Amino acid sequence: MPFATLLKMSTVLPFGILGLAMAATQPAQAQQAAPATAAVARPAQTAPVAPAGDPYGFTAWLNATRASYGLPPVGYDPNLTNWASANNGQQQARGMGHHVMGPARRQNAAMGQYASIGAMWMNSPAHRAALLDPSIRWIGIAGLGAYWTFNAY
Repeated sequence: MPFATLLKMSTVLPFGILGLAMAATQPAQAQQAAPATAAVARPAQTAPVAPAGDPYGFTAWLNATRASYGLPPVGYDPNLTNWASANNGQQQARGMGHHVMGPARRQNAAMGQYASIGAMWMNSPAHRAALLDPSIRWIGIAGLGAYWTFNAY
């Protein structure tokens, strides 16, 4: 099922104190003004096709989202995905979400359903900034159970 379809069906399963704070503030965050680039007319999104190597279709979803803000597309980097997988293993072993940056310039970590992570990150100003950073060119994403990591440079 394409990421965009899963995203529409999602429910957020936040984690830890940060997750609870994010869940408690999501309605207020949804009412916040969009970034200055949001003035660009957003085209209707169709279900994306996952690029080669991206098993989740996240790259296509992210590129459609970035295009709606007038931002350039990003490519999928399996090395960033490998690093994300390693981070997820550490999160699972510790039973908590955390960040281990490694070679990435930007990183988002989450615990929850895959279908909800895009919405959760877009509803958090800091995580949204990582997804919509105009300087990133490559991304990787991986999941392990309920743990998810997005890396970008």
